[in-house]
Amino acid sequence: MTRSCRRSSAALGLRLAALLCLALVAAPGRVVGAAPRVYDAPAATGDGGAAAPVPPPPPEYHTQDLDWIEFAYHPSTRDRVRPLIARADAVRAELGTLLGREALVAPVKVRIAASLAELDGLIPGGIAGPATAVSFGALRLAVLSDAPRLGVEAPDLESAFRHALAHLALDEATGGALVPRWFHEGFAGHAAGDGVARRAQRLSVAALRGGLLPLDALEANLPGAGGTAGSLAHAQAADVVRFLVEGERRPLFARALDQVRAGAPLAGALEAAYASTGREIELAWRADVARRYGFVPVLAGSLLVVGLLVAGRLAVRRFRARRSPPPPAPRRRLRAAREAAEMRQRTVRPSTAQLVATLGARHRSEADGDTDVPKVEHNGQWHTLH
Repeated sequence: MTRSCRRSSAALGLRLAALLCLALVAAPGRVVGAAPRVYDAPAATGDGGAAAPVPPPPPEYHTQDLDWIEFAYHPSTRDRVRPLIARADAVRAELGTLLGREALVAPVKVRIAASLAELDGLIPGGIAGPATAVSFGALRLAVLSDAPRLGVEAPDLESAFRHALAHLALDEATGGALVPRWFHEGFAGHAAGDGVARRAQRLSVAALRGGLLPLDALEANLPGAGGTAGSLAHAQAADVVRFLVEGERRPLFARALDQVRAGAPLAGALEAAYASTGREIELAWRADVARRYGFVPVLAGSLLVVGLLVAGRLAVRRFRARRSPPPPAPRRRLRAAREAAEMRQRTVRPSTAQLVATLGARHRSEADGDTDVPKVEHNGQWHTLH
């Protein structure tokens, strides 16, 4: 009896496990769809998978509607929000250029809080994690905070605004399809221009050291929600998107997004659009990184060092020239040599008076052998004094 009970329990457990597996296979979207969207662009859904309603802004908030975008912001942030309102159309146009289609066609809402404590009231269900900017593609909603997290420098509100709109635009272009997190973050980071100088520095160091991450490892190396956007994985993700949309490859990027919207996975869509395997795309990107962030910085650094050495040498020469008189020119040296020779000749050569006196004395001695008798010259004649 005991053995039969044990067998029945084991059989029941196997059946339950089988049913669980069948349930997971029958509903993959719900299980798989939750994990990739744990970042600053989550799929905001309420109970039962339905989109949660957007809560109205607090009554003290100011609002401004530009037809396609509605701003609601705390009065204390007015001076920092006004430039965003003025540049909203330009940001939308830039996103449309990157995506190869009109961006943000459906209206979007932007909420800007003055402190992190206000974010929970602006986000459906509250905010999970320490993020200061969150986008909800299904709700067409972007929520930003003008205040920094504890221990973090104040956010660049314009960069965060661009970043949030980029998430919304990509969700719209793909029809809300699930794409890898690194691709979503990479597109938003490239579109917003997040830390371009710091990103180039990280990629340059990684390229020179051979420490670039494989593309299939970007997802696992991205920080969690609210993590730093200055990581190497973030830098690589943004630069991969930069490579995919650069120059003649931009239409191919738009074609890949069309295939993702039609239901194709991102990897397959990229391979079909770019007519290359994933490995070939990665190798092409790595070669581009080596040229852009490897060879060019080394060449620029070498030229800078050479320029500094030449400038230092010229500076030393000028300093020495100021301390010592400049050497005379060739003509001046020849003229000075002639004048010095003439001076020497003048000092050695006797004068005309000396020559006349010498010749006169010699003539007198020859005309009169008695040199001891005094003589005097008068009218050209010599007379002996007696």
